[in-house]
Amino acid sequence: MNGGEVVVKTMISRGIDTVFFVPGETNTTIFEALSRHQKEIRSVPTRLESAAVFAADAYAAIRKRPACVLCSRAPGATNSSIGIHNAKQASRPVVLIIASIPRQFMGREAFQEINFLQMYAPIAKAVFDVSSFNEVGPVLARALDLSVSGRPGPVVVAISKSILDGETGDPAIPKASAPVRLGADPEAAREAARMIAASQRPIIVAGEIVNFEDASKELERFADVTGAGVMTAFRQQDLFRADHPANFGQLTFKRPPYQHEALKQADLFIAVGTRLDSTTTANYAMFRNDQKLIMIYPEPAEFSQWQPDVALCSHTAPAMQAIAAALSTKPSAERLAWRDNLHRQEVEYGTPGDIESRGELNLIKVIKHFNSVVPNDAIMVSDVGISVRMVAQYYRYNRPNTQLGGISGSMGYGVPGGFGAQLANPKALVFVWVGDGSFLMTGNECAAIVQEKLPVKLMVLDNNYWGSIFTNQRKRFPGWDFGARLQSPDFAALGRGYGMPAWTVRKTDEFPAALAGMMNTAGPAMIHMLLDPLDALAFFNSPR
Repeated sequence: MNGGEVVVKTMISRGIDTVFFVPGETNTTIFEALSRHQKEIRSVPTRLESAAVFAADAYAAIRKRPACVLCSRAPGATNSSIGIHNAKQASRPVVLIIASIPRQFMGREAFQEINFLQMYAPIAKAVFDVSSFNEVGPVLARALDLSVSGRPGPVVVAISKSILDGETGDPAIPKASAPVRLGADPEAAREAARMIAASQRPIIVAGEIVNFEDASKELERFADVTGAGVMTAFRQQDLFRADHPANFGQLTFKRPPYQHEALKQADLFIAVGTRLDSTTTANYAMFRNDQKLIMIYPEPAEFSQWQPDVALCSHTAPAMQAIAAALSTKPSAERLAWRDNLHRQEVEYGTPGDIESRGELNLIKVIKHFNSVVPNDAIMVSDVGISVRMVAQYYRYNRPNTQLGGISGSMGYGVPGGFGAQLANPKALVFVWVGDGSFLMTGNECAAIVQEKLPVKLMVLDNNYWGSIFTNQRKRFPGWDFGARLQSPDFAALGRGYGMPAWTVRKTDEFPAALAGMMNTAGPAMIHMLLDPLDALAFFNSPR
């Protein structure tokens, strides 16, 4: 075997069945090996490395296993960095394998050279530089295992072309290690139970690890036993049913009055599987000194950020089960009444209202019709932007593994995230909600969607603006904006050019027929919606 064959054999040993890539000269031996292992690994080409990593991010989120990306040298590696940063903030196990320049040229600013250890150290969980042929298997195996241990995250492995192409042999591929199981400390669980019993108004904040560990059912049981309200971390709405009586909604940029009041009234927070990021915690200002904090997380370093009153370094399900077993009392009637009242307000807030539209297309009414037609096991992949936030507010998530988006706030996640999700769950109905600005960053991956024959449904929201920038500028300086206007192409014509049917919707009453046509299409399809930018501003300024 050459180095490329060792890479492929090691991926197979860890159950990798899909890789995303942009091909390069330095990883030719890897692709030659992949061509001989097409029954074990599906190789999915993208047009840009950032899109490959976004697709892998979505794939890893749904499949709960490492997702691999192949790229070449400094250009491919730098293009990949935005996706690696997102995977770090989202806690997603993406493994980026960089085929680097020959080792004898390193350190001289050779063609397409970069120091990957320095470049990726701040944004990856770990970075490895393979120094010999015999290290290829062990180091890559370690990277794949590390990506899913504790807090999942992206790992980068750089392998020189001289190692991939040069020495050959028959090295042993490291066997897969036993899964690491992190359980709850019994005394910590009992102390957490005592605090919950003594609390009057507890709130659970649930995050990304609950999703990755498929612990939504355990979270529901924990909410039932404790009588606590549940708020989901940023872009984690699908981990807790919208119609559950404990649901208090998502903690995001725009918070309704009832959430502000609930956060003030709470005397105990139970952070379950969330690192309590800046968006979730309103820039780290959500907790008062007189409010207690129980924190459950599988990575010890995260506890130093918050100094909780009780810290359980554990996977989420066993910790919730241990605390529930230690509870000796049922939630009081007063606690349940407080919870039920806030849930009613959450339902009202998430119900599409009658916000008037300046343009002929009312996006709120579009979402209302969409909710009434689309099955609740469909996957929603969202890019970023003010229009996409309307979908987050009004779409009701009632199934796990149905929401994906760029956690870091980076634009361009939507289209590649859509085909990554479709590959991870081929039977799912996958919708991508993407603004015109975000589409123009990675919308060329429609070519990959068509090439791979994936039935992704694209909802392009076009208001000829960088919508979030426009609304923030108008909020700061009413009546003024600068540099935020876009000249959009005809997206429907562009979609047809890529090879998919497409509809243009200019008026609200045109949407039902377009959606019906899209859902009756077996392959990919696009709806291009023309919006007035002032509608986004009205939503931004609305108390709802």
